[in-house]
Amino acid sequence: MSDEIHSAFFPGKTNLAPVLMLHGTGGDESDLLPIATFLFPEHPKLGIRGRVKENGSNRYFIRHKDGSFDLKNLNQETDWLLNAIQTETARHQLDANRLIVLGFSNGANIAAYAWLNKLTSFKTAVLLHPMMITPPTQSFNLTGYQAFETYGDLDTIVSEDNFNQLTQQLTAANATVKVFKNHQSHRLTQTELMAAQAWIKQR
Repeated sequence: MSDEIHSAFFPGKTNLAPVLMLHGTGGDESDLLPIATFLFPEHPKLGIRGRVKENGSNRYFIRHKDGSFDLKNLNQETDWLLNAIQTETARHQLDANRLIVLGFSNGANIAAYAWLNKLTSFKTAVLLHPMMITPPTQSFNLTGYQAFETYGDLDTIVSEDNFNQLTQQLTAANATVKVFKNHQSHRLTQTELMAAQAWIKQR
């Protein structure tokens, strides 16, 4: 697997917190730009592409044919992503400690996993349709961390039990979590994005 980082940077007002875009399966480093622009119109935006391929689709970590996840690979790829974030924020003179993560599905999953299992620079996240990959093996104190999480009751990929478990793990680690549940499937809707926008404005 190549160590090359595929990223895209979209400048914004330097006094605003930079946004890190983490795509869903099959997306790329620019995939979430329309959503990031809607939620954070004037912020600088950085996208980093997952380096795992699944049937030609970009992902952040390996998923086996039976739908299970390769936890060793997840751990390795999370380390790679956190290093890539440091490299790319330095390259574009962005403050990594002010980063706001915007993650959808696979991208939201690796962001949540990183919070629960690693030391991360980012402390704010909009997690769109995340799932709990595996319970954390150690406990990090996420006091001061804030997340907005969305779930759809028609989601065939993420069960409500799984989503609730992730929320409980984040809350148990002292993160402040705002949950938005909606009557929808595993895709983005205007309703949840409006709710995310309202949460961002309240912060």
